[in-house]
Amino acid sequence: MNTDPQLDASNSTTDSAPPSRDFHSLDPRVIKLWRIRHLIGTGLLLGLLLILALMVGWNFREALKWVAGLWLVVALLRLGILFWYPPRAYRAWGYRLDGQVLEIRRGVWFRTLQLLPLSRLQHVDLHSGPVERSFGLASLILHTAGTHEATILLPGLEASEAARLRDHLVAVGGDDGV
Repeated sequence: MNTDPQLDASNSTTDSAPPSRDFHSLDPRVIKLWRIRHLIGTGLLLGLLLILALMVGWNFREALKWVAGLWLVVALLRLGILFWYPPRAYRAWGYRLDGQVLEIRRGVWFRTLQLLPLSRLQHVDLHSGPVERSFGLASLILHTAGTHEATILLPGLEASEAARLRDHLVAVGGDDGV
């Protein structure tokens, strides 16, 4: 076994993105929150497809097989996504704050890295819907100067951490005289 610290350090470096330890993770409860939201959306979608199947099947027995098959495929895909996607999305989300910039990363398939200069921050909203509140979570909605993608969402924060971060961002944020 090699015990040379320089060799070990050179083997551990990569040319990838900055280390994830620099980024703060979302609250892990957000995985359950996203799953519940996904279940609600899936229930609505499958309910609409079931109504369509009943309407089509009432008049056309042959078409009912196709609509029922579509319903089954959608149900299986949504169920697979329910278990696969939220943990990966959780690992992809992160944020870090230095004196001048809030950096947010996200994306499972398409990675996005947003840099928000705090001088461009207009105001910060704290959002917590009923499902989020039941988990003790909140989201920050950051409004920036400009028109293209002038709103940035930071979801899945523990409610008190979201309030603390909001207060900190407002204190160090941009000038209201824009």
